[in-house]
Amino acid sequence: MSEEIKKPKKGPDIVDRIWNFFTSLKLVIVLLLILSIVSVLGTVIEQNKLPQEYYSYLSPGTVELFGKLGFLDMYHSWWFISCLALLALNIIACTMDRYPAIIRGMKKKNVVLDDKLEAELTADLTKIKYNLPAEEVEKQAIALAGKDFSVHPLVTEVENTRHLFFETGKYSRLSFLLTHLSILVIFAGAITGSLFGFKGYVNVYEGETISAISAGKNEVKTLNFSVRCNSFNVDFYPNGMPKDYRSDLSVIQDGKEVIRKTIRVNDPLTYQGITFYQSSYGGFPDITFDVMDKNGVLLGSAFTPFRKETAVPGANLTIEVADYQEHFHLPDGSEGGPAIGLNIYSPAAPPEGIWITPGQPGVNHDGTYSFVVKGFNMKKYTGLQVAKDPGVWLVWLGSVMLVVGIMLAFFVSHKKLWIRIRSDEKGKTELTAGGTANKNKHAFASELKRLAKRLQEVS
Repeated sequence: MSEEIKKPKKGPDIVDRIWNFFTSLKLVIVLLLILSIVSVLGTVIEQNKLPQEYYSYLSPGTVELFGKLGFLDMYHSWWFISCLALLALNIIACTMDRYPAIIRGMKKKNVVLDDKLEAELTADLTKIKYNLPAEEVEKQAIALAGKDFSVHPLVTEVENTRHLFFETGKYSRLSFLLTHLSILVIFAGAITGSLFGFKGYVNVYEGETISAISAGKNEVKTLNFSVRCNSFNVDFYPNGMPKDYRSDLSVIQDGKEVIRKTIRVNDPLTYQGITFYQSSYGGFPDITFDVMDKNGVLLGSAFTPFRKETAVPGANLTIEVADYQEHFHLPDGSEGGPAIGLNIYSPAAPPEGIWITPGQPGVNHDGTYSFVVKGFNMKKYTGLQVAKDPGVWLVWLGSVMLVVGIMLAFFVSHKKLWIRIRSDEKGKTELTAGGTANKNKHAFASELKRLAKRLQEVS
């Protein structure tokens, strides 16, 4: 007897492996976990701040490392965009994988209640015999079934047997397509806003006019119009908490005021697709420092406007007031009063940040320099968040599509009902009814029982 030569089984080819990768549930779970962790990190680590602002609470090495890893601008980093792209490809692949079977199921119409289908519907099958003409039974059955199935039945006659087929909610099977598409539309809106929009901040003194904003990473966005803060006011509760703060803004175009509005939190001003939100308020200090060496010898004095690097005369040193806190908390949690966050730049050492309390000298980390506040002038400002997002309408459209898709998926069922009417050998009319639903089958079974009871009452 000759032995059969068994051919080795071939594994999936490279195309199948790629396809299985993009349609796998594991990929979805991993990507969603990564995006969830990134969202938490993006909340903990302030995004798109100027590098100088990080020096007050992070070391220069940490700031440099976070910058290289993209932690300071996560939502524009290559790896975050790659995760979104992979998730989008996964959604597209899963949609393409499921779509043909769903469409085939929607197009397939088994409108005849034959023996095979009758065997499948045994659990919810009703059989009734009448001493009525078949035409009258059919008329009554259509009227009664129409109370639950508000559609006209498809009527088929096979061998003197009438088959009534009712179908509702067929297109609810496409809810998966709508939800998947909505996520892709939201992604498209987010990417459009990221590529063609911007978000920045600007602090405007009362009476000042600005025409540019800071958009992070030392990027400055120039507007083709100007915004003037006519006045700023704030109201407080008796306990000192802010009750309401508002800015009276004017938009100046070609030397003329084109819009004027008083903005509040959640009541912004929009012009030419750019929106100005009331974000914060406070004061910027302009400070004069005396700078001394480690022996207490005065090296020079420097007037330092807020967030402007200033060279110290008589010292190879540049300083910058990067932060100011009215109520600074000491490491032990106690109140330390007002404090100034000072960045120090020296060719001989990496940048460093220290906190200085007025009335107390501040010393840098290696004790080379000490700083004493000699002059202090506080200037009040209104803080505005400025945003342009051309993709926001895509995001809104995707959100509406997502809600509609979820509603269809959870609350609309694809229901089918078959009614067969024929006459037996004794001249009686026999009615057989049964149905099926793709979701909420318990509720549908109750509907069938109510219909069966109404059909039994026909006389």
